[in-house]
Amino acid sequence: MKIRILLLLLIGFVAQLSQAQVSFTNRNDRLTKSDFHSGVAIGIADMNGDNKDDIIRMNQGYELHIEYQNGPNEMFTTKSFGNMGGNSRWSMCIADIDNNGFNEFLVSGSYDDIRLSTANDSGTDFTLSMLPNGSSIFVQGSNFVDIDNDGFVDIFACHDDGESKVWGNDGTGNFVERDIWIDMSVDGSSGEVASGNYGSIWADIDSDGDVDLYIAKCRLGTTDLTDTRRLNTLWINDGNGNFTEEGEARGLRVGYQSWTSDFQDVNNDGHLDCFLTNHDYDSQLFINDGNGYFNEVENTGLVNISFPIQGVMRDFDNDGWVDVLTSGNKGQVFINNGDLTFTELTDIFDGQKMESYALGDLNDDGFVDIYGGYANIYTNPSTIDDIVWINEGNNNNHLSVSLVGIESNRNAIGARISIYGAWGIQIREVRSGESYGISNALKQYFGIGSATEIDSMVISWPSGQMQTEYDIPINASVIIEEGACLAASPILSESGTITVCDGESLLISAPDGYQNYEWSNGSIGQSTLVTEAGVYSLKITDDNGCLGFSQGVNVLVNPQLTPTISAEETNICNGETVTLTLSEEVGALGYTWSNGDTGLSTIVSAAGIYTVVVEGACDNYISNEIEVIVSVTPGIPVAEEIQELLVGNSGVLEAEGDNLAWYDEELSSSPVGFGNMFTTPVLDVDTYFYVEDRAGVFGMKESVGMIEHSGTPYSSVPGISRSITFDALEEFTLDSVTVYTDVAAERRITILDQGDNVLVSQLVEIQEGRSQVFVGMKIPSGNNLRISTDDAVNVENLGAGDPRLQRSSEDVNYPYMIDDVVSLKDSPFGGEYYYYFYDWKITTADDLCASERKEILAKVVVVSNKNIEDSNAIQLYPNPSAGEIYLDLQLHYNEETAVIVTDMTGRRVYDKKPLQASNKIDLSKLAKGLYIIQLTHDNDTYIGKVILN
Repeated sequence: MKIRILLLLLIGFVAQLSQAQVSFTNRNDRLTKSDFHSGVAIGIADMNGDNKDDIIRMNQGYELHIEYQNGPNEMFTTKSFGNMGGNSRWSMCIADIDNNGFNEFLVSGSYDDIRLSTANDSGTDFTLSMLPNGSSIFVQGSNFVDIDNDGFVDIFACHDDGESKVWGNDGTGNFVERDIWIDMSVDGSSGEVASGNYGSIWADIDSDGDVDLYIAKCRLGTTDLTDTRRLNTLWINDGNGNFTEEGEARGLRVGYQSWTSDFQDVNNDGHLDCFLTNHDYDSQLFINDGNGYFNEVENTGLVNISFPIQGVMRDFDNDGWVDVLTSGNKGQVFINNGDLTFTELTDIFDGQKMESYALGDLNDDGFVDIYGGYANIYTNPSTIDDIVWINEGNNNNHLSVSLVGIESNRNAIGARISIYGAWGIQIREVRSGESYGISNALKQYFGIGSATEIDSMVISWPSGQMQTEYDIPINASVIIEEGACLAASPILSESGTITVCDGESLLISAPDGYQNYEWSNGSIGQSTLVTEAGVYSLKITDDNGCLGFSQGVNVLVNPQLTPTISAEETNICNGETVTLTLSEEVGALGYTWSNGDTGLSTIVSAAGIYTVVVEGACDNYISNEIEVIVSVTPGIPVAEEIQELLVGNSGVLEAEGDNLAWYDEELSSSPVGFGNMFTTPVLDVDTYFYVEDRAGVFGMKESVGMIEHSGTPYSSVPGISRSITFDALEEFTLDSVTVYTDVAAERRITILDQGDNVLVSQLVEIQEGRSQVFVGMKIPSGNNLRISTDDAVNVENLGAGDPRLQRSSEDVNYPYMIDDVVSLKDSPFGGEYYYYFYDWKITTADDLCASERKEILAKVVVVSNKNIEDSNAIQLYPNPSAGEIYLDLQLHYNEETAVIVTDMTGRRVYDKKPLQASNKIDLSKLAKGLYIIQLTHDNDTYIGKVILN
């Protein structure tokens, strides 16, 4: 085998941006069991002591499995640990309760025991037990936290229907009730008055070295903003085990229907700020003034958050600023711009409705990944598979820190880590149980953007010890024990990102002089031979017994490139051009288009199929094909520029061409007629019309969606308007839909984007029963659009937000598709439901090349009208007729004497010019009925009626 000592290919050739791209990829292929359906409670933590984040998840909300992370790009190892009850759980938190080096997990629900699974001494199995009096509480959020600071974590659980509860750890991993530690009564009142506890978080809010408690509260059935059951509470710890409620004084006693809170340093000033999700009001951001007092900031961009169930801040792009991830009706990522504003990313999760999640590094690359759950609100598992969303990362530098408590609890829950560098300060805190019933990684993740070094790290341990470390590696994962020393980072023979092709390998070496070498791939010794992709780092022990950690080396093995060509428009007219653009491929060495051009784009004007070959480090890759269609613009239609018609009548204008369109204004985009003949409206004055010829791709009429209702008719949980999520792959017109209802009333049909902004709407009258409703809305192209109804109109006309339209609960089979046009993908309220709008009738847009328009004057001619029956000079017979009639003239006819026959709509069905003394008019191919015959002679017009029987 050829050993490749050095092949450097820096994939970070793109200039460092202050806001790097964030993208996630579905990697369920790394799970043994991908058809898995969680409730709201999900966890991520290291469960086997290898310093890698594992997934703790419950199928159907109660069948517990642990997915153990292995090496980079390797499959997770799955193991089942039985049922955590018989229905979907509401909460999970994870910590090492007995300080033996292996984590335990707590799961709980609605008056159904609180279950604690305790790990054995090898972390390979668990013993299930119940907390005392756990069945007396409806648990929402829950936490492991060392409340009495004795070095062992305790348990806190939010109670929906009363005061929250505390269990104290006796030092052996057994728990006893300790509600007396915190007086949870509110304003002197206890019991149900203190209910509504949903999301709890323990954080050092006032930066005094101990953990405080904030509870986000919500209570259905009350709209009073001052009701104590919905007033969020802030319990400040004085460090001596005394907690005082100070929410009002510190600016955080919010009375909206809050669900979760998270405390992170949004502006990197060294103080924790608060992000709060609400259901009846916009989610809020509060900035810490440096003394633990908070002020709300507005115009942050954290808007249109869709019914949030989870809300957590993490630095997803590792640029040094914490971002926001929310979920509920959908998953939304808001990137921190560094100036107290955020920008929402679009099309981030393939349009699926992410209801819950847990966060951690699931491929050990230093970037925070997401395990997403797709339950129906609140914790009812759906038929949508959970998804492992792997962060694709970028060129930003980073650091991962795992703390090991000695005097403090083993996980160092409650510790604060501060890192200092060119950016100033960043802080993280170790927490177990966050947001609403989820537990995120205990390892802490920092992004430092383009900075290349960390000046120092300060750790404030729960025990009160302060520990300062220097020589901190970047792009590495470090483990720091309380009170232990940290050696300088060893310098490896390779750094950055290195590409190795198939059949090659890379030797990475470290300096000699250390007592112990332990590589991240498990090998021992001064060097490691690498043949597989991954991030490789080294842990050393020096002569003083101090641990040191190297920077990571990112090794790519035969990296696959997936070049993709895109264009805004591929149907063009002759003489026009289109720009074809290639997706920028990290690691690409060159680009060659099929037309000979090089670079990331090419401008073309000729019809044909285009591709591009991308040169990679180990192979060449060909892109997708993209076809450019060039239509020939037709010539100007041939027509008489002045065409006469009788005053007070409609007339027929004529022109020659292949696909004519008529307009009543020169610059109008809305045709008033089509074809070689156009019947005008009734005219009393001279009027200009315009005609053009067209060539290209004409739109089509199609149907899509569930054809008819099936299953139960109405939602069992009325009150809001539900929707269908769809992708419009191109613009189209929604002509009509079929609906079912038992209440006739007006509804407003709405099309919304991912941010719940109304793109287009139409007020329609819907009759009782089954009816086809004309809509006539132009739907713009876009992903993850939703069709719904307007809640306000429903309330006004129906008394509730529900539109009282039938939805299907059976025989629903998403997606419903028209290739390359539209895909009805799902409902945010569950893939087993199809909401409201059946049998979509759509018309796709024309893509045409149009000629210049020909101006035609419809000249009104004023003539005297006479009745044929009153003229002795004209005979019309037989009348009624079976089809053939005769027109005899005893007047001085000439070349301009003409006859026209029209139907009752004014459409010309017969004409003849000039006439003779006797004229046979054959109408035998026309339908039976009444027709108008019009004889024009000099300045006179004779009008008569013909009946065909």
